[in-house]
Amino acid sequence: MRVGYIKQGRFPLKIIDKIKYFLGMVVVREYEQGIVFQIPMLEKEKQMEHVLQNLFKQIQKTKVDTIVFSETCIHSSFYSKMETFLQNSGSNVLTGRKLMHYMNYEILEYILNIQKTTMKEEDVFFLIKKDDKLDLQFLSRFIENCKMVNIVTNDIERFKKVQDSLYQRENILIGVSNHKSKSLKRAKYILNVNMEKKEIEKFKINRDAIIINFKEKIQYDNATFDGININYFQIAMPDEYVEQMEKINEVGEFDIACLYEAILLKKVEIAKKKITMLSKEELTKHKNIILDMIADDNIHITGLIGNNGRIDETELIRNRQKMIRK
Repeated sequence: MRVGYIKQGRFPLKIIDKIKYFLGMVVVREYEQGIVFQIPMLEKEKQMEHVLQNLFKQIQKTKVDTIVFSETCIHSSFYSKMETFLQNSGSNVLTGRKLMHYMNYEILEYILNIQKTTMKEEDVFFLIKKDDKLDLQFLSRFIENCKMVNIVTNDIERFKKVQDSLYQRENILIGVSNHKSKSLKRAKYILNVNMEKKEIEKFKINRDAIIINFKEKIQYDNATFDGININYFQIAMPDEYVEQMEKINEVGEFDIACLYEAILLKKVEIAKKKITMLSKEELTKHKNIILDMIADDNIHITGLIGNNGRIDETELIRNRQKMIRK
């Protein structure tokens, strides 16, 4: 895994650099942690095409296979075009979503801690549409610790088997449903694993629910909805990682979750090479290797992002008070 970090350059002072800048040339700098591609600030569509071609050539030349965008790039009008271009070229673009999925349990735990309640006291609802490639292992922590786990899905057959197996082997009951008007009518905590907006809007949802979207950003804004819609999160990572990334993340140009996702995936890649040589007994111990790494690195959540930016803790507290009054 070879990581490339794309960010916008500042307007150059030297004549030679100005020429390169207006020609759409990409400045490449190599560090131990990865390759930095500095692109010019773009104003014209024609210049964008030229920059993309130059960027693609440099990515191929440096054999980069994984990309992280700076915040400035993400909020630029050309971000979607750059992202699509790179994905079509076979590059893996990191957005922090993988990390968010890995930390789905911690995100709910963070919310419940602020609301002064616990997993054991609460029911949790998962929105999961049919996907044979989806690994369901992440559900185990919720099943073990929540009051009740409910799966709302169009893949009834698969989850009925899971439901029957859990009840027969461990006497644990989970709910499985796809009823559009009843499944989420009283749900307080909804974890949307992979459903799209148009699919969610078919359900009648508790007006005070907290919805957490893991796969992609969804602007759930139903007129009757007065709950909280969460699309992303903020984390803190160890000082040693912050120091390692200083040359790349010079003035806080990159999202910390994206930076840590790149660090984590590199560590996983190295660990997997070692794991292939382990015995079956040792492999069992390494089943949750990614979760173990996150825990060992003491990665903790510092905030949540909603439709209108960072969600204040008082908003989560008010939400809980509304739930209690019902």
